[in-house]
Amino acid sequence: LGLYRPPHLAVVGPCRYSSAGRSLLEPLMQRYWEWLVGRVPSWIAPNLITIIGLATNVFTTLVLIYYCPTATEQAPLWAYLLCAVGLFIYQSLDAIDGKQARRTNSSSPLGELFDHGCDSLSTVFVVLGTSIAVQMGTNPDWMFFCCFAGMFMFYCAHWQTYVSGTLRFGIIDVTEVQLFIIIMYLLAAVGGSALWQSMIPILNIQMKMIPAICTFLGAIFSCTNYFRVIFTGGVGKNGSTIAGTSVLSPVLHIGSVIILAMMIYKKSAVQLFEKHPCLYILAFGFVSAKITNKLVVAHMTKSEMHLHDLAFLGPGLLFLDQYFNSFIDEYLVLWIALIISFFDLVRYCVSVCNQIACHLHIFVFKIKPCSVLNSAPH
Repeated sequence: LGLYRPPHLAVVGPCRYSSAGRSLLEPLMQRYWEWLVGRVPSWIAPNLITIIGLATNVFTTLVLIYYCPTATEQAPLWAYLLCAVGLFIYQSLDAIDGKQARRTNSSSPLGELFDHGCDSLSTVFVVLGTSIAVQMGTNPDWMFFCCFAGMFMFYCAHWQTYVSGTLRFGIIDVTEVQLFIIIMYLLAAVGGSALWQSMIPILNIQMKMIPAICTFLGAIFSCTNYFRVIFTGGVGKNGSTIAGTSVLSPVLHIGSVIILAMMIYKKSAVQLFEKHPCLYILAFGFVSAKITNKLVVAHMTKSEMHLHDLAFLGPGLLFLDQYFNSFIDEYLVLWIALIISFFDLVRYCVSVCNQIACHLHIFVFKIKPCSVLNSAPH
């Protein structure tokens, strides 16, 4: 699985996430999730459930990307239905992996990291798939905003956790948003492009702008709550993070990603984002997922986040290429950035999981026989 061991992970302590609050639909969905986990064999590892859900969501979104590379095309009806089913499967499996861990007595810090790490990557594909479903590519500025707002809000959720030590849930949270996106996939399958291009009376805006406006309002509401915690909820010394660092330090990472993405988008001489939005979002999305994983690890280990990171190599190459008047085709550099960002994310995740598994003497995708034998019958 790899032998790279980041120096800040020399010791993995018992720090675990605590959570507070419940969303509006969670009590109702809990009944379904409890029923579903009861159908899962006790020998299936929680992390295996998580990765199957992620793989399903990624695969179904890639199918949509194949048919709609510029987020302006009309995909086959079944592709939208497939994405709706894929997202529902992902949501269901993501909700029961923790229940399976408690059920089989196999809870561990690795499971916490694995769950949030998969969520960070899934967020990229969810926001991209949603933009494709409503054909947001015809409004590139709004597509850019919606995709990066989704990644930014997910990062902020863990940022405030790094500050306060508690992952907080709002009344309208991930469960509600995912169900709303599933409905949009279904509407795309039923109404097609005509639905999203139709004008809303009185408001005189296209139907596709409703999800964009909801994203804008949701970002304002969520970020207001996140930053209220960030500026007032530091549990470290003198109001610092749990690692004793400045509560503002994590802004350097996500800020660098968004600023680079925006500069490259606006300065491109060949309209790189407008012509290849899906590749663009994926390239920067992998970077966002990498730094979010680093933030989760920093919380678990109560350590500082360092800005220098190989994840910024891909965006840096795009920036330098533009600085030197695009002496290399920007589309080619975008592919290079995408590949670098993807493999760097995979390398980091595999290395961290390997180190934690070795430190705790557990398996990533298997349950120790003693855990299954000692688990209480469900």
